[in-house]
Formats: sequence, C-alpha cells, structure tokens
Amino acid sequence: MPTQMVKSTRMVEAHVWTCAFYVFVSALAAAPFIFVWHYWHEAATKGWSWSSVDSRVMYVDGAKTLITGSGIAVALLASSVFSQRATASSLVTFSAKVAVVCLISCVCLSLVVILALLRGHERAKARNIENLRAAGKLTGQQVDEGQLNKGELLFILVPGGCALSCFLVGFVFLGRIVFHF
Repeated sequence: MPTQMVKSTRMVEAHVWTCAFYVFVSALAAAPFIFVWHYWHEAATKGWSWSSVDSRVMYVDGAKTLITGSGIAVALLASSVFSQRATASSLVTFSAKVAVVCLISCVCLSLVVILALLRGHERAKARNIENLRAAGKLTGQQVDEGQLNKGELLFILVPGGCALSCFLVGFVFLGRIVFHF
C-alpha cells in the first residue's frame, strides 16, 4: 500500500509541475503582446509612431538576433534530439516538435518584420519629404525620418510580437527537453 501512495504522490507532483509549466508558457507567450499594446497605445495617444534610420536599424538588428538565435537552436535540436528519436520519451519528442515549430515560425515572422520595417520606414520618409516639399520647408538637409501610419505600424508590431512570443516559447520548450533527459 505505501508503494501505491508514493506512486500516487509522484503522479500528483508531476501533474502540478506540468500545469505550472503550461501556465508559465502561456504567460510568457502573452508577454510580448503587452509590449505591442504599449507601443500601439503610445503611437495612438502621443503620436510616437515616427521611424528614423537609427530606430529602423536598431529594430532590424533585434529581428536578426531572433533569426540567428532561432536558427542555431533549431540546428542544434535537429542534430541531437532527432538522432536519438527511438530512445526519447513522448514528452521529449513533443517538446522538440513544439520548439522546432515555434523557432521556425520565429524566423519566418522576423523576416516579415524586417521587410515591414524597411518598407514602412521608406514610405514614412517619403511622406515626410512630400509634406515638407508641399509646405515649402524642404531645404538641403537630409530627411531620414517619417511618421508610420496605423497600417504600417500594425504590420510591424503584430508579426514582431508573434516572433518574440514564438522565440520565448520555443526556448522554454528546449529547456523542458533538457530538464527531462
């Protein structure tokens, strides 16, 4: 009887840890959207939707970092976990699949963000030049900024939030794999 009680206690502990893991993953997946909402709110209330060359470069570098980190993680995962597929538990296999899907999604979404940043910045800059030219205020100075419209900002923020969310969830599932080996 005591053996069954110990076994039962371990099962309850395992379920508690599993539930805690998924609560943590859910919170982590939702966290980037707090940033998205914050950026959107400040753009709508304060007019902070301007794009400059410096800000564009900074955000493109951030997206490239997500691509690099995700690519390295997927390559390492593919070379280690899937070569041991026959000996891996179903939990490890499931976690590896979730991690790979999330990290590859991060790469794809980050590429969308980079393209949206580049094109959005160029459109915003062109509109700013047109407005300055129409107002007769365009002199010989270099114009390197412009205000993004709502569509451009949304097309940057939503894939960006999704990419960051996928990156975080993918890495947490990688940690889960290591934890169960």
